[in-house]
Amino acid sequence: MEDNIGNTLVPSDEEARLENLKKYKILYTKTEPIFDQLAALTATMMNTPIAMINFVDRDKVWTKADQSGQVGLEVDREVSLCSLAILNDSVTVFEDLIQDPCLISNPLIVGESGLRFYAATPITTNEGFRVGAVCIVDKKPRTFRDEDRKKLELIALMVRREMNKRVGIAEFEPQTA
Repeated sequence: MEDNIGNTLVPSDEEARLENLKKYKILYTKTEPIFDQLAALTATMMNTPIAMINFVDRDKVWTKADQSGQVGLEVDREVSLCSLAILNDSVTVFEDLIQDPCLISNPLIVGESGLRFYAATPITTNEGFRVGAVCIVDKKPRTFRDEDRKKLELIALMVRREMNKRVGIAEFEPQTA
C-alpha cells in the first residue's frame, strides 16, 4: 500500500526504506568509476542516449551516475519517474510518455527536456527495499521488449553487488564441485 503525500506516491515502508538506503552510504557521494561504467554500459547495451543510476531519497531523486560520467544531479521526487519505478517489483515502462494522461503535465515531459520514453528497473537491496532505479530515457518513443527488461535487471543486480561491497556484505556464489 502506498500513501499519497502531496503529488508523490510513497511506499508504505518509506521510513524503513530510507534507513536501509542510508546503510549503503551511497547518497551524495563522489563519482566512482564502477557506477560510471555501469551507466555507460547500460546506455550502450540499450542503445539509448540517456542511462542513469538513481537513488530515491526523502524529497529528491539523486543521480549516482549517468552515461557521461556525471554525478550529483538532483530532481524533485514528485517530478522524477524513478519515484514511480521504486513502487514496482519489476520494470516500469512508458513507451510514449505523452500518451499517459497522468504524466502529461510533468515538466520533464512537457518542458525543455521533452522526454518521451522511460524504462527503469528498481535497485533492490538484500533486505528487499527498492532504494533506487537503473533507468533509460529517450526523447523519442521506443518499443521495450522482454530482452530489454532482462538487460536492465542484470545491470540493477550488478549495482546491488557494488553497493554490497561498500558495506562488506558478501555475495554468496554457488559452490562448484
